Amino acid sequence: MDTYNPRVAARFYLPGFEGEGRQATLPPEETHHLVHVMRLAPGADVRVFNGRGREWRATVAAVSRTGATVEIGRPVEPTPECAVSIVLAQAVLKGDHLDAVIRDATMLGAAAVWPLLTAHTLVPARAAGDRALARWHRVAVASAKQCGRAVIPEIRPPSPLEAVLSAEPDAARLVLVEPAAADAAVSRVESLGAQARRHGAIVLVGPEGGWQPQETAAAIGAGFVPWRLGSATLRADAVAIPALAVLRYAWDA
Repeated sequence: MDTYNPRVAARFYLPGFEGEGRQATLPPEETHHLVHVMRLAPGADVRVFNGRGREWRATVAAVSRTGATVEIGRPVEPTPECAVSIVLAQAVLKGDHLDAVIRDATMLGAAAVWPLLTAHTLVPARAAGDRALARWHRVAVASAKQCGRAVIPEIRPPSPLEAVLSAEPDAARLVLVEPAAADAAVSRVESLGAQARRHGAIVLVGPEGGWQPQETAAAIGAGFVPWRLGSATLRADAVAIPALAVLRYAWDA
């Protein structure tokens, strides 16, 4: 099996492919990317990955209005995944800010992103519906293609906070709180590493308006450890990235 080299060739998402057959047709969005963005022609060397951790060398065999066909070659050793399965439970944000969070969380190895509906979530219901879910998935795909991951993180349907609090009870559980809650919060998380490596982790990040006191209390009552990132108050769309980076470092993930 070849070792992955992100500089060798463009990468394309081929969902559901498990290595069967010698040829495969890319889905429409990937065909558009190959033809109109990358401007590749038959004979070009590419990579295809299935979003579940497998990747192959491939060669563009044909391009038509109905799709691009690739000739499948040898398997490629994909970029290693994070040693801890981390679910980022992020409150839905205004505008396209959650798109950026999903993009960066994908690059930082999140196993799943779970959009939250909280008391201060000021987003119309339609913005958290099926169209938004499909868009967030596309964002995750594009990010995985760029960063070299062969796994697409799961983008879960938006859910109320109560549903998230009752999920994955064995996981290491953290809720990001503001610096004002420093008396109750921890700044170091190494002690949760063993639990996280065995059962995964789930990290709660609040909305632009912050958590309501009763939401924080409910999270702590459900076993979430309050956690702060230093003394500065970070924007809601900026918290997840340093949080994931710190956790991967602290847990050697």
